[in-house]
Amino acid sequence: MPRFIVIHSMPYNEEQIMATAKNMPNQLPSDVSWNLSYCAFDDSRFFCEWEAPNKDAVERVFKSTQVPYDAVYPVRLLDVNKAEFRE
Repeated sequence: MPRFIVIHSMPYNEEQIMATAKNMPNQLPSDVSWNLSYCAFDDSRFFCEWEAPNKDAVERVFKSTQVPYDAVYPVRLLDVNKAEFRE
């Protein structure tokens, strides 16, 4: 499944991002998943990994849930220990 990194700039604290993480799975189509996030609370920035059939599917989630986002990037995961890309 294609992967995406989504960048969010929003003044969330730990409780707010945890509440979003708990509620979001109930609002996702079956072919879209939020896998993990890197949280830079001091800068109000969040870098989240998603899997979905395409970029539009990810963007539709944010539009329907009214979660703001700056950008959605299609990415490939490089396993640096094996020097190969994962599918």
